[in-house]
Amino acid sequence: MYRIIEEKDIPSLSYYSGPLHLQPVFDNLEHKEGDFPVAEKVANEWLSLPVSPYLNESKLNWVIVAVRQSFF
Repeated sequence: MYRIIEEKDIPSLSYYSGPLHLQPVFDNLEHKEGDFPVAEKVANEWLSLPVSPYLNESKLNWVIVAVRQSFF
């Protein structure tokens, strides 16, 4: 999906498997896919990038260049 990010071996992960209304913990609310289209769209388009106080300027620039190559 994010070819450049993967090729550069930049860590990226999924914190959530989907929007909250479709999480098993909320099954009792009986929401279905399509009930919250904006939340569903955003949940499918996000990208989580590395964040750390130990990320030096060189590594930060490396991430920025990779993102720009991939998305812009």
